[in-house]
Amino acid sequence: MPLRRIVLPVFWATAVLFLGSSHFGADQTRAIVRPLLHRLAPTATPAVVEAVHAVLRKLAHLSEYGILARLWFGSLLARVDRTPRRASWLALAICLACAFADEAHQSMLLTRVGSARDVVVDATGALTVLIVSRSRREASERRMWLSVTAPRSAEQSPPPRVGATP
Repeated sequence: MPLRRIVLPVFWATAVLFLGSSHFGADQTRAIVRPLLHRLAPTATPAVVEAVHAVLRKLAHLSEYGILARLWFGSLLARVDRTPRRASWLALAICLACAFADEAHQSMLLTRVGSARDVVVDATGALTVLIVSRSRREASERRMWLSVTAPRSAEQSPPPRVGATP
């Protein structure tokens, strides 16, 4: 596989792992999200603000790993001999390895807590995107195959050449 095909997935994996560092813990993101939520919903209670913050953090997990899965799927599918099924399983394995590494790293930090629940959220994001990507890819391949192999009707057949005998 050419190096250029894996640059973007490797870059994104690095970004995902950086987001799992002590620089992006709940306290750090809360300092950004809380003032923003108070501007958008000034009457929101602290409990509501905290709940929205927690949901946003989980949505970030889903999104990060969904994007990571899609990037790896596209990169791995670039090989002619690799099927969408195989590429999706490989992409999922890479995403799971990244999620486990991220949570293992967080469990060693004083400001973060590694969580098996987050690995499940990460896997859900990756799996959802891979199911959609693989389904779309296989549907596209089926349409292409049908357009090539479908018999032509009389209306679709090319007009006879001038001077040709029937």
